[in-house]
Amino acid sequence: MTTLKAPQPRSAPRPLAPAGVDGVHYTVTGDAGQTRTVVLLHGFSDNLTTWNRLVPALATSHRVIAIDLPGFGASTRRWTDPLLDGYVDVVAEVLDAEGLAGAENAVSFIGNSMGAAVSALFAARFPERTERVVLTDMPGLSAVPKLWRLAMSRPAELGLRTALRVVPERGAVLGLGWFYAHIAAGDPRRLDPEVRRGFIDPFGERGRMPGLLPIGRVLVRELGSARLGGLIGDSSIPTLIVFGSRDMLTPARAVKRLGHSNTAVVLPGCGHCPQIDQPDALLSEVLPFLRRPLAAVRDAEVDAA
Repeated sequence: MTTLKAPQPRSAPRPLAPAGVDGVHYTVTGDAGQTRTVVLLHGFSDNLTTWNRLVPALATSHRVIAIDLPGFGASTRRWTDPLLDGYVDVVAEVLDAEGLAGAENAVSFIGNSMGAAVSALFAARFPERTERVVLTDMPGLSAVPKLWRLAMSRPAELGLRTALRVVPERGAVLGLGWFYAHIAAGDPRRLDPEVRRGFIDPFGERGRMPGLLPIGRVLVRELGSARLGGLIGDSSIPTLIVFGSRDMLTPARAVKRLGHSNTAVVLPGCGHCPQIDQPDALLSEVLPFLRRPLAAVRDAEVDAA
């Protein structure tokens, strides 16, 4: 794995006005004349601000679309059951609104955790609309981690609702932020206050925290039946798989079970969210993968295999 520092843009990227999709909050950044697009999809309980450290570098070569999936961030649309297929529908709706329909407008994806699963499922359903995919710390490659099943259980939800009756909700939100920092990063001291605020601010709305767990239970159920490992193994879409060596939620050993070592990278000392924990290390892998001509990426995968 290269350790070169990712190149930084010469000037700040320009936010563009999104076309708009009812109830779905998303941002568009870059040059309106860019011919290539990358879509960023966050993980469970997170939101699009998780990508803020990556967007400037990505926007030098791509139009960047970051989406708050329903149930999270500033999106007001209600989540649906089935969950993951519903999120695939939302992503397709955003791309259609932005004039990115059809094979001639194929886009790339970078997804973290749950967002990686959505990216893989989008690529499986719409291969003609998908150029390449980066999957970071994705659950469900072989089995749903036990910690996920326990955290999303009905007893856990009951315990949280009981705790919120005696603990001020603001205190509970700060506690969630503490937990997030210690899961997202191999060393939570690497996360500055802006990153932490970006995560916890959406939970300022009363009742938002307990509402996470019903979504989580559906997510765990669907990850158990999605066959993500098989989908990736059978896919012809160029795919880069990234794990953090200190990810407690989705341990990096899942890469070995997948058998995709030729397209897999493990970031030393990194936690579950490399986009905030080690953004430069992640970009040093992602940018060459996204910028190389597609034929060269496919040739490299064939040679490695």
